[in-house]
Amino acid sequence: MFSKNKAVKILITGLVCSVAMNVAATSSEPKAHVHFNQHAERATQSLDYSVLNQLLHAGVLNMGRSTRKYADKATPLTGTRMRQPIDGATENEANRFFYENLAQEQVKILKLRKELEAIPTVTPMKLLTKEQQLAYWLNLYNVTVINEIAKLYPIESFRDLLEDENSFFHQKLLNVEGVELSLNDIHFDIIPALYPDEPLVIYGLYQGYKGSPNIRKKAYTGKNVFKNLQDNAQEFINSNRGTQFNGSSDTVRVSKYYQRNAMFFPNFEEDLKSHLLVYADPYTKSNISQDDTVVANVRNYRIADIYGTYRNHEGSVSTDPRAYKGGKSYAQVLKLRELMRVRAINFGGEGRVTVTDLDSAEEESN
Repeated sequence: MFSKNKAVKILITGLVCSVAMNVAATSSEPKAHVHFNQHAERATQSLDYSVLNQLLHAGVLNMGRSTRKYADKATPLTGTRMRQPIDGATENEANRFFYENLAQEQVKILKLRKELEAIPTVTPMKLLTKEQQLAYWLNLYNVTVINEIAKLYPIESFRDLLEDENSFFHQKLLNVEGVELSLNDIHFDIIPALYPDEPLVIYGLYQGYKGSPNIRKKAYTGKNVFKNLQDNAQEFINSNRGTQFNGSSDTVRVSKYYQRNAMFFPNFEEDLKSHLLVYADPYTKSNISQDDTVVANVRNYRIADIYGTYRNHEGSVSTDPRAYKGGKSYAQVLKLRELMRVRAINFGGEGRVTVTDLDSAEEESN
């Protein structure tokens, strides 16, 4: 008879193999990375991401580093006992994007995506260094995710988008140097071929939901890409989205996002633990070092927006949204205030921050 730990390990191994086979079976076409297998040894070209920086600066709300504090349960308003279920461990984590303001901006975002697609027609990929190519693919991937979410918004959960073969992650939305590409081609083929032994790259692939790595306020460049990926890794690993230790005394629970990226962790448990320890803070490192088993079951597929998909059943005290700035409902105003209070605490304040305080100076453009 198997021990509990062996049974868990066998289950994880089976899940990892299943994920790997699903990724490999998504297409019988030649691998996309074969076309992009050349790079320059040193930088002779530079890419201008200033327009993308404008979009990210205006759209991203930096929530700061996680304190691992659980979100309070939603309090039902007078006249109803209905609450919106949330995952208290991860609900207040992750940077947010103002999808609420993108309904009228889809044409501009699509134009930006097309401009990024066209860059290699002027500056072929083979003239860029590996770092520049990585930054390019991450930026193209992320702006495409933002554009596709804007088309579907408002949506609440990404679970179906990740699992549905017809979702925008699977569709051939892009054309780079004459090669038709999906987001999954970039994620599971091109980037792993570029850096096959560097799991840091997974922290730059914005997924759009709260349980995934952060979107940043500035674009990646060849100069800043690994510095910013390390920062994203540290933030994610040392948050409840990345690791949790509230289950069995000998188990570290990790994000299901690691399971989706198992190609970077061939010996899943041991390789992942080694990776986590590199970027773990003292609290996280102590817990990981003591735990024997890794279970990838931490998830929060709710969209990382500000307040738009938040629905509190307001019952008999429902208030006319027109009474609030920007047409927000009373429940949305409460959600926004709570989000800003948490953000202030994460940045070391006492929670007294206005909703217009959206800037952050921690990122560099170079």
